[in-house]
Amino acid sequence: MKKVLTAGILATLMTFGGAGTVKAAPKKAQSSQFAVYYVDMQKIVNESAKGKQAKSLLEAKIAKAKNKIKALQQEIERIKKELSSPALSKEAKEKKETELQQKIRELQRYQQDAQIEIANLEKKYTFEIISEAVKVIKEYQKSHKIPIIVEAREAGIIAADPKYDLTETIIKLYDQQAGK
Repeated sequence: MKKVLTAGILATLMTFGGAGTVKAAPKKAQSSQFAVYYVDMQKIVNESAKGKQAKSLLEAKIAKAKNKIKALQQEIERIKKELSSPALSKEAKEKKETELQQKIRELQRYQQDAQIEIANLEKKYTFEIISEAVKVIKEYQKSHKIPIIVEAREAGIIAADPKYDLTETIIKLYDQQAGK
């Protein structure tokens, strides 16, 4: 019904409009251009002050774990050398073999525990930084009336104008807020 009415009005306008043409109404000029801004969260995690601090804490944990692993490996080698001594009695040899097996299990457990602990710490630090950075991003988005901000890697951005990259700005704001 609505289409018939519209068609009737158009036909009437064309017939009685004088020139026989219908002109479309001019489009209103848009007041602002829509743009998609983006951030690189991985860069924020790696290059923010808190990210660098977390990285150095993790590196210290890794170094400590490597030192303990090295000490355990040296102890295992020492026990192996003692086992190869022909002066050991059968009882002493059995005791050293038991000690060797215990040290090997201790080394394996420590390696697994250290890997899990470091992975959990990395997840914890990353989650904290991302959560805090998201708050900064949302505040920035609201205060600057930006329609949308996406994460560059997750959004699948292949190419984008760098003027829409807010990563460095967010890192600076995040560092300022973290310093308070």
